[in-house]
Amino acid sequence: MKKKVDVILIQNNLTIGKRGSVINVARGYAFNYLIPNKIAEIATNKKIKHIQMFENIAIQQKETSNIEIKLLKDNIQKIDSISIYKKKGENNFIFGSITEKDITKWINKYTNLLINKIQIKTLEIKLIGVTHMKIQINPKVNISIPLKIIPTNI
Repeated sequence: MKKKVDVILIQNNLTIGKRGSVINVARGYAFNYLIPNKIAEIATNKKIKHIQMFENIAIQQKETSNIEIKLLKDNIQKIDSISIYKKKGENNFIFGSITEKDITKWINKYTNLLINKIQIKTLEIKLIGVTHMKIQINPKVNISIPLKIIPTNI
């Protein structure tokens, strides 16, 4: 009789391992604790194959996501600067302010890139001149682009 059995974890467990991992444990531990408490289930060839299939899908999705992020980053880095025209007030102030929505419209109009306004990180802009803004593609990738606010005479 075997003393150990393979089980697949159904839940994350701090002492045993992550959900979906196959571990080799004692029969008594598996049948008296893990399986009745629905922490694990017996590992069969089909279940192991099923888990590996989902792991492969996750790896492929991560690779395609990385490729999309790289393409978006390359396209955004091609932008030299963003120029937005606003009506000038007193002391180099503009009427209103530049919002993330204005910047996303400019990027969509001139580059056909779809960027969510949540990805744009700017301070409140109310002066004419050049400031820098950041576009956050993902938590690890930030791109800084100069933002030129140009006064109009109208």
